[in-house]
Amino acid sequence: MTLGEKLKKYRSDTGMTQEELAARLYVTRAAVSKWETDKGYPAIDSLKLLARLMGCTLDELVSDDDMIIQKQIEDRRAKQMYVCAIVCFAVAVLFALLAYFLENVWWTIGALAGIAGYLGFAFFSRPRYKRFAANGIYRAVVFVIMLAIVAAITIVGIVQ
Repeated sequence: MTLGEKLKKYRSDTGMTQEELAARLYVTRAAVSKWETDKGYPAIDSLKLLARLMGCTLDELVSDDDMIIQKQIEDRRAKQMYVCAIVCFAVAVLFALLAYFLENVWWTIGALAGIAGYLGFAFFSRPRYKRFAANGIYRAVVFVIMLAIVAAITIVGIVQ
């Protein structure tokens, strides 16, 4: 949570307007508005007054502990998406094998649905802050190999 978000939450929780908060901090309402939208940052004197008004320390006011908690939540969600991606891949392989051995084209619909599910969940299997990192080559190669295996089994099942 940014300083602006914390400030806005505190102000709304206490029922103050921007003008009232500005009067308590000896600044203009426009300054409070800039701080709340993270377009500006208060001076150290204003930060001290804010911390005193909010009943917290300066460290708590400007710390990134909320960002760490948010990253942990995103990591946990990414692990869940990874498990779902693996399950979808297993389902795709299962349906592709059924289409091959039972020589029934209709099982390929399940294989294609499994592939689509895998693609969706695999994209979200990385936290947002890591999703577009530079080390995606390895993941892309593994992804293409896995997709090629399922596609090959499915196509062989359709051709026969």
